[in-house]
Amino acid sequence: MADIAGLVVRLAICPDVVTPAGDGQMLEIAIRDLVGIPDADRVTGNNPLWVAFGEMGIRSFLGDLITLTEQDITNLQIRPTRAEPHPDPIPIMWKRRTVIIVAAHHHFSRLRGASIDMHLFPVRLHDHFCISLYRHDETIVPWQAELPSQANTNASFLKSIKPNSKEYKILQDDKSWLPFREALETMVMPPFEVNPSTNEFMIDPLSGEKIPYEPDDQGLDKIQQTWFFKVLVNVCQTPVAKKIVNQKRDTMDTRKVWHELCEHY
Repeated sequence: MADIAGLVVRLAICPDVVTPAGDGQMLEIAIRDLVGIPDADRVTGNNPLWVAFGEMGIRSFLGDLITLTEQDITNLQIRPTRAEPHPDPIPIMWKRRTVIIVAAHHHFSRLRGASIDMHLFPVRLHDHFCISLYRHDETIVPWQAELPSQANTNASFLKSIKPNSKEYKILQDDKSWLPFREALETMVMPPFEVNPSTNEFMIDPLSGEKIPYEPDDQGLDKIQQTWFFKVLVNVCQTPVAKKIVNQKRDTMDTRKVWHELCEHY
C-alpha cells in the first residue's frame, strides 16, 4: 500500500499550458496503455473506437475525452453509411476501460489538487484503481468539484470542533510544553483524519526518503488546517513558537508547524 502511495505522490502534473499536440498524445497513450488498443490499430484507421472518436470530434484527452459523461462513452458507436450500413460494434470492454480512465484521472487529480499528466500514468496505479477503488455505480465527478460526501464530512468536522480557540491551553513558556502538547492533542486531534505531528511525511518505498503526506480529502484537509492554524496563532505564546507559526502564515501548513514545534521542544 505504501508503494501505491509513493506512485500517487510522484504522479506528473500537467503544465499550465498543454499544447494540442501534447493533449492528443495523452489520448493516444491512454488508449494504448490503459485500454489496450495498439498504436498500429489506430494508425490503420479502422479501429472501431478510434473511428467513433473521429466521428465525434474526440481528438484530445483534456480537451475532449474527460469532458464526456459515462453515458456519452457508453453510447459511442460508428454511424452507418451506404458503404458500411452495418459497422462493427465497439466492444463493451473498450468502452468500460475508457470510462475507468476518465474516472481515474479525476480521482488522482483530486488527490494531487491539479490535473494529472497522462503521458506517464503508471499502469500499476491504474490497475490498483480498477481493482480497489473504482465503483461502477458512482457518478464520475470532475476533480475540481466537491464530492457530495466531502460536503457532509466538512459539515461534520465543523460541528465536532470547539468553536472558540481561546478554550485551548496556552503555551506560555518552555516548561509548559508537555502538558500543552498533551492537552492540545486530546482536544484537537480526534476530529482529524491524521495526526499532524506524525504525518507530515511518509517514507518513499523506493528511495527511502521522506516525501510529503498527501491527504485523501483535499477539501476537508484545507478546512482542518485553516482552523488548526488559527488555534495555534492564539495559543503559541513563547518567542520560538510564535516564530515557527508566523513563518507559515502564507501556507497555513499546520503539519509543518506542529512538526517543527515537536522537533524543537
